[in-house]
Amino acid sequence: MELTLTTPALLFSTVSLLMIAYTSRFLAMAALIRQLHEKAMLQGETTEGILRQIVNLKKRVKLTKNMQFVAILALILSVLSILALFLKLLFLGEAFFFLSLILLVCSLIMSAMEIQLSVSALTIQLTHCIGDSCSIEDFKRLDEKIFYEKLKGKI
Repeated sequence: MELTLTTPALLFSTVSLLMIAYTSRFLAMAALIRQLHEKAMLQGETTEGILRQIVNLKKRVKLTKNMQFVAILALILSVLSILALFLKLLFLGEAFFFLSLILLVCSLIMSAMEIQLSVSALTIQLTHCIGDSCSIEDFKRLDEKIFYEKLKGKI
């Protein structure tokens, strides 16, 4: 297979879309962190649920930072691959492209790990909500079947 200048350029749109998605996740986490901080300040203390959320968010922020960094490195290696191919350094161009693909896969794996942590955060929230301290409004946000089962006392 011959690697042309256009092949590494395909990663530009891919990494750009990934960076938009990663930034969106980061902004959502930032809003949640601010919300948790405000909630903790209003309560005057941090509950176990808030502490668990904070620990989870710290992991997610670190993971998001790392996956953005690795995606940026993949993009840089893709540019270096194009440069090497332009200079007729085929082996070097292929090596840079191969490394950029590896880094892109690493970034996607970290993204999957962050999604798992996000699901874990939702589980923490639902565990906290399903207790006796929830209001009827909290239950309305749950699935209707679960809501009605809770009302009937089955949960």
